[in-house]
Amino acid sequence: MVLTKEYTTSPPTFKHLTPYERGKICALLKEGFSPTQIAKKLGRHRSTIYREIKRGTTTQLRTDLTTYS
Repeated sequence: MVLTKEYTTSPPTFKHLTPYERGKICALLKEGFSPTQIAKKLGRHRSTIYREIKRGTTTQLRTDLTTYS
């Protein structure tokens, strides 16, 4: 009996964002572009841009227990 490897799933094809792309996202946000427009300009999926924006912000607590970003 001969066993062969038959993979039914394809390997992931994702790429990490480069520091240049992260800087470009920041600059375009400051210019007023929407995340969807930024995604089109960079050739990335819009959810990637939304996740990167969310990752770059933090929610902090003031002394009166209200939050801010």
